[in-house]
Amino acid sequence: MQLNPLFLSAVLAAFSFPAFAAEQTATFSVPGMNCPSCPFIVQSAMCAVEGVQSVETSLEDRTARVVFDDALTAADAIALASTNAGYAAELIQSGSAS
Repeated sequence: MQLNPLFLSAVLAAFSFPAFAAEQTATFSVPGMNCPSCPFIVQSAMCAVEGVQSVETSLEDRTARVVFDDALTAADAIALASTNAGYAAELIQSGSAS
């Protein structure tokens, strides 16, 4: 019996994804955001992290809310990306995305 290569590829792809991956949200305090361009810099740095799906920043609250795939990244890596861009970020809330 010979397996169809396309079928075999589909089966292998299905098993290559982590079984326990979940979409997560994290809210970070970013107190260094104090001008209109700061949120864009933070957003760009955080979005560059593999696994980050979206970033919403608030200059008024000095926060960033990030939705990410926890199989690909973690909140610490996202905070580090912001810090490396010049804006220290501290995790203030984390949980499953809803």
